Amino acid sequence: MKKLLIIVLILILITGIFLNRSYAYFYNFFNQNRLTASPHEKIVITGNNSEGRIIKYAAMGDSLTAGVGTADYRDSYPFLLANKLASENQVELINQARAGDNSSEVLAVQLPQVLSLNPDVVTLLIGTNDIHNLKSLEEFNRNYTQIVSQLKKTGAKIYLLSIPYLGSSKIVSFPYNFLLDLRTKQFNGVIKKAAADYGVFFVNLYAINQPAGFYSADQFHPSAEGYKTWAKEINVN
Repeated sequence: MKKLLIIVLILILITGIFLNRSYAYFYNFFNQNRLTASPHEKIVITGNNSEGRIIKYAAMGDSLTAGVGTADYRDSYPFLLANKLASENQVELINQARAGDNSSEVLAVQLPQVLSLNPDVVTLLIGTNDIHNLKSLEEFNRNYTQIVSQLKKTGAKIYLLSIPYLGSSKIVSFPYNFLLDLRTKQFNGVIKKAAADYGVFFVNLYAINQPAGFYSADQFHPSAEGYKTWAKEINVN
């Protein structure tokens, strides 16, 4: 019995070391290769009809919406979507996203700013940092529901983007790939339900295939090609 206990304790120790090193590898790699977001400010895009109405488009989120992974803000998905909207109108793009934000920070900081803009179109992609910072599903649900309920009052067209599975096999190793996938699916359930409950658009980024060259140098954030892949699948109008 004593021998068995010792073996079990050794196995637990080995497993703990393995899990710790796997997690540390992810964050060490990520920190060493961290890319900075392109600076964002209000951008006006004029389409074919310079006399068309002005559409205010507010983008909300974290580094994925700020465009981390690209060298040029014009490769970020909000800018690409703004160009879609500008086919017949002028578009005023206001990107409120901040790298590192989670749902609590979007609720406290970004939401009041967006509400004051009285936007016509809003995209929201948040939750990745909630997952990695081990926020509970219940807390995320509370925050997310409050954000969407307030946005709904603006009368804007609202597009809720699901959380994509991010992290190439080079940095997200077993068993964290399974845990990350599980948590991503759970959090996306909250997003999908909010879209149904409030009658807004749901865009399933999780289901989009990741082509070669999808990841940037940090192997976590999308590259310009990755953001372009997303923008093709988001049908704003």
